[in-house]
Amino acid sequence: MGCNSPMCSACVRVRDMVMCAETKMPCSGEELLIPNGTALDPPHTAAQPAVPRGRHYTVSIAIPGSVIDNTQTTELATAVAGQIARTAAIFKIDEVVVVDDAVNRQEGTVGAGAAFLARVLQFMETPQYLRRALIPMHPDLRLAGALPPLDAPHHMRATEWAMYREGVVVSSIPGEGSLLNVGLDKDAYVPQALRANVRVTLQMGAQPTEMTLQQPSLGAGKQVLFGQLAKPSSPRETKGTYWGYTTRLASSISQAFKDGPYGMYDLAVGTSERGTVVPGPDSLKLPPYQHLLIAFGGPLGLEECVRQDPALQSEHHDPQPQKLFNLYCNTCPEQGSRTIRTEEALLISLSYLQSAIQKPHMQ
Repeated sequence: MGCNSPMCSACVRVRDMVMCAETKMPCSGEELLIPNGTALDPPHTAAQPAVPRGRHYTVSIAIPGSVIDNTQTTELATAVAGQIARTAAIFKIDEVVVVDDAVNRQEGTVGAGAAFLARVLQFMETPQYLRRALIPMHPDLRLAGALPPLDAPHHMRATEWAMYREGVVVSSIPGEGSLLNVGLDKDAYVPQALRANVRVTLQMGAQPTEMTLQQPSLGAGKQVLFGQLAKPSSPRETKGTYWGYTTRLASSISQAFKDGPYGMYDLAVGTSERGTVVPGPDSLKLPPYQHLLIAFGGPLGLEECVRQDPALQSEHHDPQPQKLFNLYCNTCPEQGSRTIRTEEALLISLSYLQSAIQKPHMQ
């Protein structure tokens, strides 16, 4: 289940970056914009409606690590983390923020629950053919291989072809380029020299473009596929194709707002049984936004996450969660159970909010 000790020797790798658990500083790879193209044969994807255009807005969720601390066994913890990952993929979540709300956590360490959840989320999001190269073995992942896969569009099989594909750098020579494993019978080649063992998104073209390597250090005469570097957001922005989520660790609920990859979130929604009962999903309206953050509480609710936040405590004598969010709502009024587990609240709330999330961008 992890421990409360510093984790510099076991950093949490997050998509195409490594997030150090002690310094909280990311080390990201190169990002280069490339021209658009069209897919030749559509890959096997999860059932989803056709998207006629690119999607430029993002939806993030914040989940406290205490949802894992509340489980009794590693089997249950793995199942909960897997359900969160599946829900994130089903509702096309672009970022999952794991809020470390562990009690009495020492500075410079990561709580066991938050570390466990972040590892399993990252493991699930990574295409299967990249896991051996990108994800080191860890006790927290002992049972993760048995979880139901995300089956997201970027989890492609060796028999499928699409315009974009995820790859990992296997060899790189300055001045000659890089070879990448993209889960096919041939490696992909890009002319840029990249860091080894870094995950990148490639544009592979409408049809496979085979070439013979001329570079002696990379293996002259080897047959490879030509690719171009792309931003991880390119499939979403150009085609509206869901391309997985990034995972980020936040030391508190206030840090979840501050350290995002999109700058500031321009709309924040909090969910709680003590929130305002909102109208039915069809009548609920959200203001225009580009980057939305939806926060969920742990076993003691979102209010406890706010109370455990030292920054909010120093700024406000009695911080109220309602003041942190543009909308603080109860998406399951008149519940029959005394408690709704976080993984259940995630499904309920995202289903409830789905129409409102999409409406500002449908015109």
